[in-house]
Amino acid sequence: MAEPVFDADAIIAALSPALGLVIDDAARPGVATFLRVAERMARIVEAAPVPDDDAELAPVFRPGRAGDAA
Repeated sequence: MAEPVFDADAIIAALSPALGLVIDDAARPGVATFLRVAERMARIVEAAPVPDDDAELAPVFRPGRAGDAA
């Protein structure tokens, strides 16, 4: 199966209204460029091998005041 093509412009058109973002036409090429960079970085991270028996989940972060014991 072929890998889907990443379409930054389609993502901007679909997600910016859903997120309440207004991206004007002058800014759209820059936003698309950074989305393409983020997509390439995500592919690198996803390709990194992680052994099934070595993956340990991180603990849940619960914010509190400094010095408080959880």
